[in-house]
Amino acid sequence: MRTIKKLIFATMCLMIISGGSLLYAATGKSDIAVYLNNVLLKNSGLLSEGVPYLPVEQLPESLHAVLSWDESAQEVRIYKPNVNMVLLDDQGKIFGKVRSAASNTFSVLVQVDHLKTDISDLKITITDPLNKTDIVDNQPIKEKKDSFWFKSANYSYTFNEKGNYMIQVYIKDSSSKSWFIVSEMQISTI
Repeated sequence: MRTIKKLIFATMCLMIISGGSLLYAATGKSDIAVYLNNVLLKNSGLLSEGVPYLPVEQLPESLHAVLSWDESAQEVRIYKPNVNMVLLDDQGKIFGKVRSAASNTFSVLVQVDHLKTDISDLKITITDPLNKTDIVDNQPIKEKKDSFWFKSANYSYTFNEKGNYMIQVYIKDSSSKSWFIVSEMQISTI
């Protein structure tokens, strides 16, 4: 009798699971490829009744935005500040190319506006063609403004490798304590 109950229970579970799969398939949902600037994103989207749904966790990095997830309110907020930067050499002149194997001292001037969330820190990094990353500057942001300017400390760096170097600006969201890339620029060696 006990084995019959187990068999019935197992059969019911199997029917429920397979029925759920059939129900999902019958709703007309299908996976879709999502490209941003002609680059395929890691997670696919979902198409349901002609409406595309995208996984939100990959959007901040792709769009240089800040993601705030409030689990208690079941809300996702995406903030897209306007962040621009220029590189200044040790004499205050703007540059975008450097000589290979040359040592340069530079600073990064960052302009932020339309910042609609609180941040606690701002960080600037440089990544060489071999994907080695160094921190140029990392400072707390004490003033709570929706627009501000930030100039990094002078930073000495030797551009040893030929190729493209990536300068990235990160901000740290006060509520999630997560870092988000909000701007990047590429400089080349000559």
